[in-house]
Amino acid sequence: MSNYIDIHPDAIKATEEYKKTWEMLSDKSYWPLKMFISINIFLWHLEAFKKDEDPVPLFIDVFERAAQTMQNTINSKLCVDQFPCNKSAAIEKTSFEKEVSGLFSDIWIDMTDDIYFDQTFNFTRERMEKNDINPYELFNGKTVVDAGCGSGKFSAAIARFGASKVIGLDIRDKGLGFARAQAKKVPYGDKLEYRQGSLLNISLDDSTVDMVWSNGVVHHSTNYEKCISEFSRVLKQKGYLFLYVNGRFGLFELLQDTMRLTNADIPRSLFQYFIKLLDVDSGRLYWLMDCLYAPYEYKSKKEVERLLNKYGLKIRKQLVRGVDSDQIEQISKGLPYGKTKYGESQLKLLAIKE
Repeated sequence: MSNYIDIHPDAIKATEEYKKTWEMLSDKSYWPLKMFISINIFLWHLEAFKKDEDPVPLFIDVFERAAQTMQNTINSKLCVDQFPCNKSAAIEKTSFEKEVSGLFSDIWIDMTDDIYFDQTFNFTRERMEKNDINPYELFNGKTVVDAGCGSGKFSAAIARFGASKVIGLDIRDKGLGFARAQAKKVPYGDKLEYRQGSLLNISLDDSTVDMVWSNGVVHHSTNYEKCISEFSRVLKQKGYLFLYVNGRFGLFELLQDTMRLTNADIPRSLFQYFIKLLDVDSGRLYWLMDCLYAPYEYKSKKEVERLLNKYGLKIRKQLVRGVDSDQIEQISKGLPYGKTKYGESQLKLLAIKE
């Protein structure tokens, strides 16, 4: 029984055939071909989803052509299995958080200051203002936890908007070291504090912070509900939670899942190096590696809302606008077949602890 919601069965069938053919390319010497196919089939959606026509036939066609390309390579019999490889093991649950965080650590250290400071700040401001939220008023004078801060770029933006203190929390210290170095470059750096720790057990007392900011992190965790309960625990009454997670994502969800499952055969470091050789900037590299490798847990808006309510959090506003590249912005602006392509898309919710 498929877990996908409202996705045409023929689209699912096409990805299953693609995965079967992919598995037949078991020799390491196929890795360059696999990376070529994977990156191009993923980036294909950017142009294909802009079209006004039904995306399902296009989706089926691209996966069938990719599978045929792999089959043609197999039929050539050029490879005689001189470099057999072992199937990559799944990430162990005990090391899951560190492994997922590690997907991005090497990208953060290459992030340029204009993307780290200015682009992040400007994109956050634009997203907020398009949804009638004044970010300066929202953050002004608050103690904010950036839950799963990674490189600290959103922590820096929040401090720049006027928060009195921002505690950046992340499981992996490599990104935090980079964040601490970045904080020294700006006049508001003294507002930034970075701590290593898990979102499943936040090292803060109950009811001690004004706001928790969690941007695209919870859907990567091993325990979605535990994260929400911890956010509620550390928040003061009437404190705010900004939560960005993925809703059910239509064809894009199926595309991402297929890419991540198949790419597990290829060492992440190799794929990242391959993309860097294509002269991709650090911001886009981060996005691609997230989409192509990081595991996700998708929940519908109804499921997320029930979970928030369970822990005393009530949604005050859903942000349905974004920058032009955001899928939610494309849906809000009437993208043809938007729901088919992106489903509920990004769920960006501002909730209050009651």
